[in-house]
Parts: sequence; C-alpha cells; structure tokens
Amino acid sequence: MNSQQNKNNISIKKALDEDIVKIVSIHKSCVLKTNSKFYSKSVIKEWLSQISIKNTREQFKNTKWHVIKLNDKIIGFCQFSPIEKDLYQINISPKYQGKNYGKLLYGFVEKYFRKLRMNEIYLNSTLNAVNFYKNLGFKKIKMIKFKLDKTFVEMVKMKKQLK
Repeated sequence: MNSQQNKNNISIKKALDEDIVKIVSIHKSCVLKTNSKFYSKSVIKEWLSQISIKNTREQFKNTKWHVIKLNDKIIGFCQFSPIEKDLYQINISPKYQGKNYGKLLYGFVEKYFRKLRMNEIYLNSTLNAVNFYKNLGFKKIKMIKFKLDKTFVEMVKMKKQLK
C-alpha cells in the first residue's frame, strides 16, 4: 500500500522524514493561496503560524502520511488515520490544483481504508473543499468550528459510507 505508479509518472508513497519540509511548504502555500479566499486574515495568520516542521513531525507518529509525486517531485500530500476512520487532510500545491491529483490521492486513501475493511470515512472539510469532497461521495453532517489558539476555522464535518 506504500506505492502506486502509473504511466504519467505519478507516484504515491509513504511520506518520509525528509519530505516534511516540502509538506510544510505545500501546506502553507495552500492555506495562503486557496483557503485565504474563504477565511479572514486573522484566521489565516494564526493557521499559518501553527503549520511547522516540529508540528508535522509530531503528527507523523500517530497518523499516516503519504505524498503524491509528479516526475519525482512532491506536489501534494495526505494525512489520515484508519483507526479513527478520519481523513485529516489532502493538500495539493496550488500550481497543481484542479488537475485531478487530489482525486488520485483520495482514491489511494479510500483503497487503503477498503483493504482494512473500513465501512466509512469521516473528515472535517475546509469551506473551499466541500464541493471537492461532495463530488467524491461525501455527505455533510454538520458545521463545526476547529479551535486554533485564539480563533476558529469554520469547517464542515462530512462522512462517506464505503460499501
């Protein structure tokens, strides 16, 4: 389950410690360029301050992380936990958004869950990603507020049944 390759020179692999700097860079770029269209400047500023190498390395211990590469260059990543039945995030570098790389990465995650015989996936979607997840078969459950230190990120709790 660690590798998936096709003729377009796209691969999905387990993220390594050496990938963390690029993961943090892509995450910050997504928040700055994509999420900022849906959230206030104060939320974006605090959100960016919480994305760090240290934080990401800490999260590597308890969740699964995979990167998607195009011609051996990392263009996105995902974070999930089969134990919690949660997909925490899919982030594709803004330069590569809208080209189905997020969909490919999600397909990898769903396949991973299915191999473990999981029957559902939950996620907290950012406002900008709701339609992306709806198109993948997720249903809205409720609006939630994800707490940062001083502000909240409005999100949509979503669920997909795996049959």
